[in-house]
Amino acid sequence: GEKLAVVPSWEKYENPQNRTVLSIDPGAAFGTGTHATTSLCLELLQDKICSGVKMLDIGCGSGILALASVLLGAESAIGVDIDAQSVKTATENAEINKISDKAKFIVGDLADKIDGRYEVICANIVADVIIRLLPDVDKFMCDGGVLIISGIIDIRKEDIFEAVAKNGFTIAEERYKDNWCAFVLKKN
Repeated sequence: GEKLAVVPSWEKYENPQNRTVLSIDPGAAFGTGTHATTSLCLELLQDKICSGVKMLDIGCGSGILALASVLLGAESAIGVDIDAQSVKTATENAEINKISDKAKFIVGDLADKIDGRYEVICANIVADVIIRLLPDVDKFMCDGGVLIISGIIDIRKEDIFEAVAKNGFTIAEERYKDNWCAFVLKKN
């Protein structure tokens, strides 16, 4: 996108375009910003995050989406991942970016340990897991909130379209990169 620069934590970045810089050390977790699905989510987040919103990242990996949200102006972000090592890495990345007070990460399966409501929810995970998440995720969404989903290979998009309609969502925006898809969903 145009607002954010994702930079490895060990690199210096000159920043000629005066972008918001997110320093990431991926460790063993997914989420360096180079994969098409992460890139698509970051592009979509730039348009959805504004001052004061609360963000939830389901399947947070390195924490890149939650951290980017805070750096772009979100009041707070919660990331959850089933993998304890990913949560450790995400927590360390929050410290690197000096936003530990606004970005928290927990170990959990999807949203089983989450409460509250969020204006922006992201799930950059595989299609089957997104389909499993859709029946329950709206209870975490604020009125008028959005759900950004990605991690979907293009040959699975029809399965996603069916699950989206079945669970009372509409697709507000679509983006494609390489063979991957990302969608912004709104609750009907």
